[in-house]
Amino acid sequence: MSNFLKQYGFTPASLFQLALITVNAQLIYAFWDIRNSVPGGFPAALGVTDQQAGYLYSMQGLVIILGTIAVGWVGDRFSIRNIMLLSTIGVGGISLFLTLASPGLSMPVLLACFFSMLFFSEVLFKPANFKALRISTTEKHQGTVFGLFEFGRGLLAFLISLLWTVMLYFKAGPKEMMMTSCIIVIITGIAVFFIVPKDQKVGDEETQVHTTKEAIIGVGRVTKLPVIWIAGINVFCIYGAFVAAGTYFARFLQSGYGTSAVAAAVFAIVVIALRMLPLVSSVLVEKIFDSTSHFMRTMQIILVFLLVAISIIFFANHPDISLYANGYTPDQAPANLISSGMFLTLIILMLLAAACIFMIRGVYYAPIGEFGVDKKHSSAAMSFAITIGYIPALLAPIVLGGLVKSPDKDTAGQIIKSYLTDTHILGYAFLGLAVLVLISVFMSHSLIKLKEKQAGYSDK
Repeated sequence: MSNFLKQYGFTPASLFQLALITVNAQLIYAFWDIRNSVPGGFPAALGVTDQQAGYLYSMQGLVIILGTIAVGWVGDRFSIRNIMLLSTIGVGGISLFLTLASPGLSMPVLLACFFSMLFFSEVLFKPANFKALRISTTEKHQGTVFGLFEFGRGLLAFLISLLWTVMLYFKAGPKEMMMTSCIIVIITGIAVFFIVPKDQKVGDEETQVHTTKEAIIGVGRVTKLPVIWIAGINVFCIYGAFVAAGTYFARFLQSGYGTSAVAAAVFAIVVIALRMLPLVSSVLVEKIFDSTSHFMRTMQIILVFLLVAISIIFFANHPDISLYANGYTPDQAPANLISSGMFLTLIILMLLAAACIFMIRGVYYAPIGEFGVDKKHSSAAMSFAITIGYIPALLAPIVLGGLVKSPDKDTAGQIIKSYLTDTHILGYAFLGLAVLVLISVFMSHSLIKLKEKQAGYSDK
């Protein structure tokens, strides 16, 4: 263990903090992540359409845009224990209310609940979370720490999604899953209270600002750094694809070719399992590539070709949805809308695309640490990059959710009839994602050139 700590720049305390941050950073999303495993049933249980669900999901982007920069100083000022505890209890309480009161809540109430729930997880917790990661090791090993973090989150997400799939198999409904998730979140909050030391800070005296004024000044300073803008735009382009992979790939299979809820859940759990791949990213960044930016550029180029290939399949395999204009019941899903060989190819390509996305996502904030941003203002730097990068969290769910024809449901939120979506529409969606990722290729290339320029100045 001592060799591992020395090799990757950790101390026992920073490694323990990394483990705590990782567990809390994933389990706080137990309720929110149900949308990925039950892409059709979760909106139905809330009593909304797919498009309305897109507006609910977009609250993630809205709270980040409105709040993350404004309170980016939280992570530079306050105890990580207090931030984790407040965030987790806040998310757990709101999730519990949504579970008990849905369906039947008005859209304004639902929007307010999702906004508040995501405020606790995104605005309060995430900047402090990323700062803790950034300062837990040296500049040289930023790719490693972010990769380990995303691997741990992916492992926990896989285990939780496996629980949802087992519950679906045994005919449990989305409401039962929602209640289970609330229990998980609340227990996590209780664990934070008892496990995390009261005086545990995000960093030490050298990485901590001591006044609110100093923290706010730090926000102004980081906005002048080119690396923050380029990294933020890079995240922007990839996060749009991440939203699609995590939430809508399975939904597109359902709406395009009539895939059953259980089959979609199985596909979703494989996608979620791929979130453990940032561990591979860490190894590749350390052993193969010159930097995180070199790694991202290569993976982004591969991802462009995969997304284009997926769009071609959707264009070329276009079933006549007019034959199912009246919809179909869950136990009578249409068959043979696409050949089994082509459907398998589509699934493989979508899983490969998801793998690339998650490997990039695992390290796309690492360049901020690699460029030597002042540790005291790491939370502010992460906050600004998050605000730019997570704009697709506001836009993508609205756009992608609006493409899908929503099912009919009963008063209890159970689906009684589903409808197909024109696969040409889905094909254009993947082409749009390919264009976004192509832009990210140029952003990663710009980071490489900027680092070379910085190294040139340091040599002089």
